[in-house]
Amino acid sequence: MSGPLDAGRLAERAELLDLGNRWKEYAERLDDDSGADSGSEATARSLAEARERRNEATHRYREWLPEIPLTRDPHTGAALHWPMDPVDLDGWFWNYESPVRRRPASLPPTWLTLTGAMRLSPPVTYAPFMCQPGPGAPYVVPRILESADVRAVISQVMVGRHTGWAIAYFGPRPGVSLENMWGTQQYDVYDGAGEWKGWADTIPWPADWDFDLRPWLASGRLLWIAPGDTALALREGPDSCPYVGVEGPHDLAYIRKGVLEYH
Repeated sequence: MSGPLDAGRLAERAELLDLGNRWKEYAERLDDDSGADSGSEATARSLAEARERRNEATHRYREWLPEIPLTRDPHTGAALHWPMDPVDLDGWFWNYESPVRRRPASLPPTWLTLTGAMRLSPPVTYAPFMCQPGPGAPYVVPRILESADVRAVISQVMVGRHTGWAIAYFGPRPGVSLENMWGTQQYDVYDGAGEWKGWADTIPWPADWDFDLRPWLASGRLLWIAPGDTALALREGPDSCPYVGVEGPHDLAYIRKGVLEYH
């Protein structure tokens, strides 16, 4: 849902990922070898430097993330631009176990969580971490969407050659667990004023999800934004909605070192 990044931004990303991955690999190698050389000050200094270099690259990547026009709150009308990596799934933003992200500058008090799905176009790019971008078709979480005054918005975001669908939830805090943030193991917890309070997590379970979007769209609980609409205009109803009837795996995608599997 955003224009292409220029060559300079792409080159910066590639440099950061290369540097960070190499320093991380070097630190892990030193750490593995430190058992036999635990008293070496030189090894300790090298390990500290490697970790510092890796942290520097991580910090720069976090700041590099472009803000993508992603969704709009149906309650307040606020547009949300989300810092994320739209280039490919080898970016640390998509590291399932240790994602490198930053929160938007502001979120409406009605913000709940952001889930997602993705149609993958193999072959997937190698990355030295596990990536879990969701199932292969958009869905909703009934236990959340059935809560009083909760509404969701689905939009499309391209991640390289892969087609992603972001499903954002807005409304009063429901009396049920939320869903983990798209591509991660946990979700953020906010109070009624929109202040961040910490994390929680839930076990993703596709059997609890509903891939039939038509009834939710017809009820008005699910709204949608047309693909490519950077103005983020909210639309209602199933008629002409491009997300109805999307075919794809309903299981979760797991990408480990360039190998894609569904479970």
